Amino acid sequence: MYLKQSTSVTVVLGPFLDDTDGKTAETGLTISQADVRLSKNAGTFAQKNDSGSCSHMEAGYYSCGLNSTDTNTLGHLRIAVAESGALPIWRDFLILPANVYDSLISTDKLQVHAVEIADDLITAAAIDTDAITSDALAASALNEIADAVWDEALSGHSTSGSTGEALDDAAAGSASAASIADAVWDEALSAHLTVGSTGEALNDAGGSATDPWATTVPAAYSSGTAGWILGNRLDAKVSSISGNSPGPGASEFVYTLTDADTSDPIPDADVWATTDSGGSTVVASGRTNQYGQITFYLDPGTIYIWRQKSGWNFTNPDTETVA
Repeated sequence: MYLKQSTSVTVVLGPFLDDTDGKTAETGLTISQADVRLSKNAGTFAQKNDSGSCSHMEAGYYSCGLNSTDTNTLGHLRIAVAESGALPIWRDFLILPANVYDSLISTDKLQVHAVEIADDLITAAAIDTDAITSDALAASALNEIADAVWDEALSGHSTSGSTGEALDDAAAGSASAASIADAVWDEALSAHLTVGSTGEALNDAGGSATDPWATTVPAAYSSGTAGWILGNRLDAKVSSISGNSPGPGASEFVYTLTDADTSDPIPDADVWATTDSGGSTVVASGRTNQYGQITFYLDPGTIYIWRQKSGWNFTNPDTETVA
């Protein structure tokens, strides 16, 4: 039986049988600390260090506690008890390191380290093609490798035609900052499209597929951004200033003119707002856009909207409330 090194444990000893007939279970024995003798790796017997006595369980079997001192020595452990009135019993155990024990009995894994490897045991030929790839390495390992490459001194990497030679030459002044910059900007983007890279960002910024003028507005623009204003406010603002005036008020008021029968918007209609139902005090005017809308800036309260367009008959005024 396996035991974990330097770990308290309760073991079962027995069966204790009558020393006369050799079969009757002894259930009332007093097995004290001094009665339980331990031998570690065939060493001299000594009483167990745990101070507790053994307790009868059933049929002559007794539970016996051991502490971390009793189990502190790796290897073979023999427990022997010779109690008056019973036949002697003994039991052998194997004390294992905690990691080994837990890997066998629990969910831990063996810590296997290669302390010595013969020369040329691992060679390039011994490693399968694609055995080590970026997918097989953690992102942190890739970053550490990249950092190590860039932090490596150039002095040992100046073979003719190598990147180290080119960088060394650049540092020595044989390549000017201007020529390096030209080479960077003249480099084709096609080979530099890794996700998240500057090359990808520059590539996404150009081409018909990402032409910003072909992007539908307001698309996914947040309120208040230039894209949102372009898609949600530009038509209204232009139409407001194309007539007399959008108005002097503090509240933005959007009026939509539609066909009463079809609900279709009516564009290019002259619209003006008055503060009286007679239409004498005009405070804002303009022309509807393609969506039949016009934006005025008016003070809160009741206003009267007047509409006019060739070929159309409107019932004027239309009473509205500015919030």
